[in-house]
Amino acid sequence: MINRLLADVMTYANGALPVVGVKSAVLLALVSAWIAVVVFAYLNLHTRQTYLRYWCLAWLFFSMHLAALIGLEQQPDMIYLMRVGRACVGVSGLCVLWGGLLMAGRARPDRELGLGALVVLVWSFAAWHIVPNRIRADSPSFLLLALAGLYVAVLHMQFWKAYKGARMVTISLSLWALHSLAVPWEVSLTPGVKIMGCLVTAGLTLSIAMGAIMLALEQASVRNHKLHDDLKKGVTHCRLLESEVSESEQKYRLLFDSAGDAIFLVDLASLEVLEANPAAGELVGCAPETLIKRSFLELCPKIRGRSARLLENKKFVEELFDENGEFQMVRGEGEQVLCEGRATLMDYHKRPVFQVNAREISGRKRMEQQLRQAEKLSALGQLVAGVAHELNNPLAVVMGYAQLLSKQEALGDKVRKDLTKVLHESERAAKIVRNLLTFARPREPHLAVIDVNRLVTETLETREIQVQEANVKLVRRLADDLPPTKADPDLIEQVLANLVTNAIQALENQPDQRILEVGTERRGDKIRIFVTDTGPGIPPQIADKIFDPFFTTKGPGKGTGLGLSICYSIMEEHKGRIWVESQVGKGSRFLMELPVVKCVDRGEERRSDAGANEKEPGADQRRLLIVDDEPGIVEVLTEALSSRGYHTETACNGTEALQRIGQQDFDLIISDLCMPEMGGEKLYAAIGEKYPHMQERMVFVTGDTVSPASRRFLDETGTGWLSKPFNISSIELLVKNHLRSMPAETVPHKS
Repeated sequence: MINRLLADVMTYANGALPVVGVKSAVLLALVSAWIAVVVFAYLNLHTRQTYLRYWCLAWLFFSMHLAALIGLEQQPDMIYLMRVGRACVGVSGLCVLWGGLLMAGRARPDRELGLGALVVLVWSFAAWHIVPNRIRADSPSFLLLALAGLYVAVLHMQFWKAYKGARMVTISLSLWALHSLAVPWEVSLTPGVKIMGCLVTAGLTLSIAMGAIMLALEQASVRNHKLHDDLKKGVTHCRLLESEVSESEQKYRLLFDSAGDAIFLVDLASLEVLEANPAAGELVGCAPETLIKRSFLELCPKIRGRSARLLENKKFVEELFDENGEFQMVRGEGEQVLCEGRATLMDYHKRPVFQVNAREISGRKRMEQQLRQAEKLSALGQLVAGVAHELNNPLAVVMGYAQLLSKQEALGDKVRKDLTKVLHESERAAKIVRNLLTFARPREPHLAVIDVNRLVTETLETREIQVQEANVKLVRRLADDLPPTKADPDLIEQVLANLVTNAIQALENQPDQRILEVGTERRGDKIRIFVTDTGPGIPPQIADKIFDPFFTTKGPGKGTGLGLSICYSIMEEHKGRIWVESQVGKGSRFLMELPVVKCVDRGEERRSDAGANEKEPGADQRRLLIVDDEPGIVEVLTEALSSRGYHTETACNGTEALQRIGQQDFDLIISDLCMPEMGGEKLYAAIGEKYPHMQERMVFVTGDTVSPASRRFLDETGTGWLSKPFNISSIELLVKNHLRSMPAETVPHKS
């Protein structure tokens, strides 16, 4: 065929080229296209690269285009073959493009390919009516084919340096794409140009196929080298595994010996211990090697007996554990130790054994009991908090009226004295309520100026009956040079009372010399309080544990182990410290140390308190709104503030207060925090939304200032507040100080 084509070329040179030469050239191009189809089909089958399937289809459709050209050479007027050839070129270009997209990792669904093929088909058959010129009608299809070829050539350029086949495919596809652009114009040229075009097509097609084969072979070679390297690594890894297997035995032995749990390997047939780790020896109180060949029945009496049948022995061992995995083991001379664990059936040197893992849980059980006790205390604390909160309201009313009545000048001395007693006892009750709330919900210290000697004296007076009943001699040694300092008197009293109570209990079993010494002294910028007893003392081995939570040396029902832990926390909150000095048989000495904090002069405090009793100028121009759901507290506050000249109005909850605020402005709003329908927090938020200028005129009174939510709200808003029950002079001073920052003439009032 090639010789014939050469002869035709020579004939063309002489000016007489037969038509059969063109058909031969097209046939050669068709054969090269089929070769490309076979190559890509083979590569797709063996490399499993899906994009090669599309390129196989591309060359198949291109071969159909060449077959149509052969038919046109015989019958040039067959418009149908022309349209089919044009459609095959377009579909071929789409297949090349789809394969390239898949190769680039940008695969598109096949339905889009079908839609594109439909568009190409419609164009191929309708183009004659739109563009009668054949060159213009064929150009879009060949342009699509050329662009797709260039896109695939660019994709292969990423492998340019790595593979020769990639370079060959890139160059061949680029030339083939350029040649495809010229094919539509070859139709109108001489037969010689057609022959040369077909020869170029055949050559480039074969070059692309050869390049694809070379690329596949080179990639396969790289994979083979990688597999060979992996094989070498696998052999090396197998040798390492063999080494690790030998090392694993040593690691198992190390883990077995160093395990925290006691491990027994028990023969299922004889129930004898085959192996035991050091932890097992510690658990039963003997050396691990002495447990070998020892019957497991001696260590776990709960096992009923031994049988010659393996299944019965298996049942006996499994019945050793209860539903919680707990069982008893024998230590030393017969001490029962509570343990938890599990038994696992395993193979040991080709014989069935039980691996019994056990750990002692006696300490954990004691801790669980202490935690249950703490939960009971927490529940009791919640109950106490609720009761104490409810007591604050009636106490506030009692104390308020007692203070108001005591200020009346017409009272007799006896009545005034009786009112003073009522007020004093009410303050005692209020103090008890505060202590209950502190017990229920620990709070931050409320610092106030205190006289340490006076606080110690008052605390000892409250324990006087307890001291007398215990037949203890109380010795006071109070220093005279103690300066005032700031601390929470209730919390410091709680610490001191706890230490005194512990000292009295430590002296209960002392036959003689029951002496309790309490004193104070100054050490530089510190004030020290000490509580000394002549009791049995504290052993050194537990001296470091007495401040730990739940640690106690007292019997059941006599202590929770929380007292000294709470004392330690209180002293830390005061930036102080507490410690113990003790000798066995000679007693103990507990010391608590507070820093000296500079305080305001007492004269200034008295003058400030006295200022609360002075009538504020312009008070009759001030409007106050009292919001509380307790009628007694509303009446007390109304009477106290009205007596100072203020105009007062009341509301029983936040909803009613909002209505009154909507009618007129107030200079000050005194509100409770906890109220039905709308509490103080919601009222504060609602005023901020509707009347923002009124938010800074709010102060609060509450009976539960140790509630975390209440304290967080008060701290975040920065509003003034007083806790119930309150002193009348305190509420008057709070109102006066708050109104001083807001002159009366700047406050608008609605009519």
